[in-house]
Amino acid sequence: MSQPLTLENEYFRLEVWPQYGGKVSSIKDKTDGYELLTTLPIELPTRCPYDCPYADTWPAGWDECFPSLSPGSYPSYPYQDIPIPDHGELWALPTTCVPTRDGITNVWQGLRFGYRLTRKLFLQGPTIQAEYTLINLSPFDFPFLWTPLIPLSVQSSIQIDSPKNGVLQNDLTWPQLDPDYQFDDVNKLPSGRAWSVHFQDPINQPVLIRYPERKRLLKIDFNSDTGVNAFWRLAINTGTSDGPKSLTLAPATGRSDQLVQAIHDSSSAVLPASGRVSWQIRLQIQSICPDPDGTGVC
Repeated sequence: MSQPLTLENEYFRLEVWPQYGGKVSSIKDKTDGYELLTTLPIELPTRCPYDCPYADTWPAGWDECFPSLSPGSYPSYPYQDIPIPDHGELWALPTTCVPTRDGITNVWQGLRFGYRLTRKLFLQGPTIQAEYTLINLSPFDFPFLWTPLIPLSVQSSIQIDSPKNGVLQNDLTWPQLDPDYQFDDVNKLPSGRAWSVHFQDPINQPVLIRYPERKRLLKIDFNSDTGVNAFWRLAINTGTSDGPKSLTLAPATGRSDQLVQAIHDSSSAVLPASGRVSWQIRLQIQSICPDPDGTGVC
């Protein structure tokens, strides 16, 4: 299907491209028509983008990255030394899609690795929910990294409430992502720079992204009922050759963009032999308004 499917309710309007890795190219907050994602002009690939550099294709919108973010050789038996494409396999593979009540289900079949991943994406009032089920089609454990690449637009002023006193992988404490800058107010950062970092501790609370000018707030949460741990991954681009201005703050099932490094520090997730795991993420939009308890959330 070379045209997008539209998911819509009174709060959101989403466009999903099943043929292009299940990409979500647009998320609009219908309260004020604001586009939440960093977008680029639609340039549909003229050939299969599999194993191409991600930046050379359609590097915008919400893409699923698995079984790694960075390219490299798979480190473990029985797939040892098999190349992992840039940003993983999923974003470049056509999906099987089935419309469901209030949403769409996308299914990916692994090409170089034996797995099947299902994502049920649906709307529940002011919440976008994505439920994932990963099945191992082989009789061997399968370490993996997964992260949803969700580049948020910074066209409107944006502020981040991350886990309080969260320790970053460079041993700094949020919001001191860099010795020279505070990162809780993205619009105060210098232009032409890019940063990427993981939080050290597994996710145990949501993050809040505030839009003061719009008086809106985006709450992002992660959970798993099968024991999959994830870590907040923060990437900020203030306008470089690697892409347009954007903010990505999303769960990642490892403390590195490289699978081999995540395995080395024991932070990667593991899909058991012939087993399955599941997890969920939620994006909820809320209004910001003055209130007595000081939270600013209506």
